[in-house]
Amino acid sequence: MQGAEINRDEEIRQLAYRYWQEEGCPNGAELQHWLKAEAIWLEEHRPRSEPSASKSPKGRKPRKPPTVKREL
Repeated sequence: MQGAEINRDEEIRQLAYRYWQEEGCPNGAELQHWLKAEAIWLEEHRPRSEPSASKSPKGRKPRKPPTVKREL
């Protein structure tokens, strides 16, 4: 598992470095670049969940509201 963590950190480091370069190599923004790169890495590597089942069973017609009869 440690190898996967090293790979993760290396990928984040490379992303952060790219953002640093794109912003003109500013001093003192290391943490912001790291956090931005980490957030993007986590989003890209987030497990994809299966689509959830619909709450209403398929094939059923929606209910019609009851009609109210009024006497005049």
